[in-house]
Amino acid sequence: MSVTEPLSPTTGEPVSVVASRNRLGVWFIIISCTTGSLSLLISYSYLWSLNVNSAWAPPNNAWATLWPFWAIFVGEILAGLAMRWGWKGMEKGDRGRMLAGSLISSLLLIAAFVGQVAQIMTFPFGPSDGAYASVTFWFALSNAGWVLLSSFLAFGIFNRTLAGKITATNASHAGLVAMWLVWLAGVAFIGAICTTTMQESPNTNSPDFGNFQEP
Repeated sequence: MSVTEPLSPTTGEPVSVVASRNRLGVWFIIISCTTGSLSLLISYSYLWSLNVNSAWAPPNNAWATLWPFWAIFVGEILAGLAMRWGWKGMEKGDRGRMLAGSLISSLLLIAAFVGQVAQIMTFPFGPSDGAYASVTFWFALSNAGWVLLSSFLAFGIFNRTLAGKITATNASHAGLVAMWLVWLAGVAFIGAICTTTMQESPNTNSPDFGNFQEP
């Protein structure tokens, strides 16, 4: 006796087909985030170690406050864990757990986004105040963009669950969003380590590569 595969309530296709397509989309997001983040991490490490023209430090060594980097990371990892918790419940048929997990995840991501914007607005330097200031701004702006995107995805899971489109037999979308959120938190963790442990450059005899002046 053959078993008919459940169909997606959105497209009418077998859920495995939709899950495969969603998985590909999430992996594209992960690859995009990873390549951009690696570029920033490499740039940060390179500029920090080289300290060309002693231009790494911001004026008066006004470094960014450390704790916001970690507070934002905590918000992101909790959002990922909440979504994963809800997804595991949905796989067991617990719709209420999926609703709670996705809603908590959405609220945590919104809080992380607001916190990231607040951090950017209160940096004690401008984006042109040295190499550290420039790359730290890009770190924060990049993370803000990814967190904003993630909040839409998480709230979308909540709405789809509320509408009955995510069920025990069609929960893969929630699982993929949970995977992405945990991945994003991992990137934020690495960024927090860099920005809090690599501030003052170890290169006190920085090379001079000419005098750059405004035209």
